[in-house]
Amino acid sequence: MQSSFLSIENLGKRFNNANILENVSFSLEKGESMLIQGKSGCGKTTLLRCIALLEAIDRGRIIFNERVVSQAGHLDRANSRLEIGMVFQQLYLWSHMTVLENVALPLWLRNGKRKKLADEVAKHQLAQLGIEDKANEYPNQLSGGQRQRAAFARALVHSPQLLLLDEITANLDPETAYKVVGIVEKIIEAGTSVIWVTHSELPSAIWSYVLRFGDRTWLKEKYN
Repeated sequence: MQSSFLSIENLGKRFNNANILENVSFSLEKGESMLIQGKSGCGKTTLLRCIALLEAIDRGRIIFNERVVSQAGHLDRANSRLEIGMVFQQLYLWSHMTVLENVALPLWLRNGKRKKLADEVAKHQLAQLGIEDKANEYPNQLSGGQRQRAAFARALVHSPQLLLLDEITANLDPETAYKVVGIVEKIIEAGTSVIWVTHSELPSAIWSYVLRFGDRTWLKEKYN
């Protein structure tokens, strides 16, 4: 039997003796996408951080690319972090660095690429997202939509197999949010697996699954 690309098995997470996530299980095949919906505070972002290996779990395990990368008290970040990209709600762009430097940074730190080569790859990624002309500007000189594209470029620059998105349209106006959905749709069409957490309603046609969180219960619906 073929293993799933991503498998979450009976995942549990506690903070200060409170159960944030309890017995969460689902799987995703390579190239599939998932939208996770739920009210604020129900554990959506915590789940995403666990999948990104930014948080240890207390129970269960996470299997990624046929490797157990997280189980109670243990994280195996070697190699897996190179295969997972994440865009945070706060974006976390470095204000003292140009857009190009922000996007190239993961290549310097994770891949050990020389600056010239890293810059070339970063410029290509910026061009893919239509903001190559902003390469030498700083984040505070960009519009909200341009900052969002810069964050996407940074997350995609090392060609991750899985892209995690945390409430990325929450602070955007409707027109800009619509454009961001279009970007995500193209990323999915290119074959990257995507998990997007949100409390908003988003178009269902682009998702393989919709997972609804609330009061530690969830429902998985299959699309396509």
